[in-house]
Amino acid sequence: MEKKQRKRRNKIMMMAPEQYVEQFENASYQEILKVKNELISEISKFEHDYDMVDSDWNICPKPDARYQWNLEALGLIASILSKAFNREYEWGEKAMEEYGGEMRNFYGNNEV
Repeated sequence: MEKKQRKRRNKIMMMAPEQYVEQFENASYQEILKVKNELISEISKFEHDYDMVDSDWNICPKPDARYQWNLEALGLIASILSKAFNREYEWGEKAMEEYGGEMRNFYGNNEV
């Protein structure tokens, strides 16, 4: 991880997972999906490298604290991701475009 990314990640980890996740309350499904994937990547990296010695492990917060933080944030982001999916794909414009198209195909090219 580059120094710039590491500094940004350390600043984020200074806040509580709840505060971090709150900033995505109104984000798009795709934006939240990207955050979820980043958290999973960090979790997987820790789980894979847990027993390996790494010079990055001399940083603060320590990797095990980062791991716990990422797990907590992932649990919280899942709920927001679900809401965004429902908002955009189940109840929102994307759902209406899809279902509207299906209804037009069913009824012909007439307005539905």
